[in-house]
Amino acid sequence: MGKWYRLGATLLAVGLLIGGIRTCQLATRLDADLVEGDNTDQDFEPGLTLKDVTLEQPDENGQLLWRVHGNQVTYSPDQKIAKIQNPNGELFQDGNLVYRVKADTGEIYQHGKMVFLQGNIVATGVEHELVLWGNELEWRPEEALLIVSDRITGVHPNLKAAADEARLYNQEQRVELDGEVIANTTEEPFLKLQTESLIWFMEEERIEGNDPLKVEHFKESQITDWVYGDSGEVDLVSTIVTLNQNVQAELLELPLKITSDSLIWQVEEEALLLNQPVQMNHPDRAVLVTARRAEMDLNQQIVRLFQDVQAVGQQDQSQLTADRLTWNVPTQEVLAEGNVDYRQADPPMHLTGPEALGSLAEQTIVVSGGRVITEITPNPP
Repeated sequence: MGKWYRLGATLLAVGLLIGGIRTCQLATRLDADLVEGDNTDQDFEPGLTLKDVTLEQPDENGQLLWRVHGNQVTYSPDQKIAKIQNPNGELFQDGNLVYRVKADTGEIYQHGKMVFLQGNIVATGVEHELVLWGNELEWRPEEALLIVSDRITGVHPNLKAAADEARLYNQEQRVELDGEVIANTTEEPFLKLQTESLIWFMEEERIEGNDPLKVEHFKESQITDWVYGDSGEVDLVSTIVTLNQNVQAELLELPLKITSDSLIWQVEEEALLLNQPVQMNHPDRAVLVTARRAEMDLNQQIVRLFQDVQAVGQQDQSQLTADRLTWNVPTQEVLAEGNVDYRQADPPMHLTGPEALGSLAEQTIVVSGGRVITEITPNPP
């Protein structure tokens, strides 16, 4: 069965009717395929003009693919393009209404296989409560694909977003955002995501990004923490951020700078898990700590580091190594456990033992438990 349109209109073609006809039914065929991009005003010559028109496109089974109403529809002389003024339409999938759309102008082409709208786009998802604004829209019913572009913005109960383009795959409940993407969660804890592209799985309430991703955490409109990685995922339900490769994090209230290749940030629970070699730098206290892995209680501001732990006081070159280290960041107190080795330059001292407690920044370390060895190097006369 060929593609066809049903139109309800008041026919105002000059010379046909003087008084006008209230409604009429026309069957019109767009006979030739148009390549994408043939939706410009170039070489368009007006042909038949109708006003107050509703166009509908069914599939081979009679199920609607789309319905668009316009104040005026003008066909090109070869009937390849139907241009619509002030289109207001409905888009369907498997016969079910999925989007409501409106714009300033529109075109129907490719045997009705594509609806193209321009200017002040508003697209509303019926099922998922997503509203998008932009300046261009394409509906490809055979792919169940809606594309809104030209610097779009969107709102959803869980997320607000802006990007250059949004591609909505309604069947998979998936949105792909591309180009200078900024997305903000709408409920606490408030997060801001920045990247070049991301995939938003609406039903799962999950976001994936294969491009560098930065996530900022806000409290009372102020940034408190941010993390960055080459790729990542955000679970909007549990508010867990997972980042991979070249990970950086900055905890602004401490302050503390972190680098690693893996980070899991449990935002609501205020916890950080770093399961790859990690480096933490406290610039105010000039303390640098490294380990194979670490975890952090952001509420208590306590860091726990494991395996090959090394803490260095950069100002006085004191150094502490151990198997495990608990670091109270605000007080700078440390508890080192397992194969503890402490060295300092002034006064020269070397301590080893099973456990140590003290402050690296203040050079007050007490090694205790089991066999303790102390070496003191006297200053030369």
